[in-house]
Amino acid sequence: MDSQNLVDDLSPKKNTVLKLTNGPVVGSRKRPSEGNYEKEKEHCIALFDQWSEADQVEFVERLISRMCHYQHGHINSYLKPMLQRDFITALPAENILSFLDARSLCSAELVCKEWQRVISEGMLWKKLIERMVRTDPLWKGLSERHQWEKYLFKNRTSEVPPNSYYHSLYPKIIQDIETIEANWRCGRHNLQRIQCRSENSKGVYCLQYDDDKIISGLRDNSIKCWNIKRPAVWDHNVITSPVGSPSSVNFTDYV
Repeated sequence: MDSQNLVDDLSPKKNTVLKLTNGPVVGSRKRPSEGNYEKEKEHCIALFDQWSEADQVEFVERLISRMCHYQHGHINSYLKPMLQRDFITALPAENILSFLDARSLCSAELVCKEWQRVISEGMLWKKLIERMVRTDPLWKGLSERHQWEKYLFKNRTSEVPPNSYYHSLYPKIIQDIETIEANWRCGRHNLQRIQCRSENSKGVYCLQYDDDKIISGLRDNSIKCWNIKRPAVWDHNVITSPVGSPSSVNFTDYV
């Protein structure tokens, strides 16, 4: 049997009768296939492997067109899992999902168990919070104030809580931020005054500050550094300006 005979054998047979019933499809064949089926199947596969991809597709399409609906269902069940490819499992999933924001990360957890496992084992909620602390001063301040910064920027050790801890921590942080912003908008805040004028009351020329300190340049040729961490005492150091009254002050992290 050659490839031409194999294709010719696919032409409709007048003596093939298919009977539709409630059970499996029953059809009468020209000849029984039990005896030579395995040999003929291997021969067909050998011929199929010799053809080009285009010829193989055309051949399979012709086979499928000759099948009944019941057989199509079996083929569909066979092909469906092969065609459903999860791109996350085929790629470095943890690296891709680590770029998601909180809303997208919540949605990704609901896609499937595999994505949920990647997010949990990759500690992606922890990484999201760490990214916010590095880039947003308000997040950094909250992490220091509520002391959950000690659980950040650490490798996976016994001291690091599970991913569920960071998952539940994130909405609490968002709630704190919304409360702070609402307090500022509505005037629900306490102002503390510091006496940063010079002894001769000549006034302040310039001011610079960060989360830890306030630097004031005074008209009496002095520069004062105020400690924000101890507002009740307002400790400060006095530096005499070598160039007269400072018109601006700048400092680095080493101050």
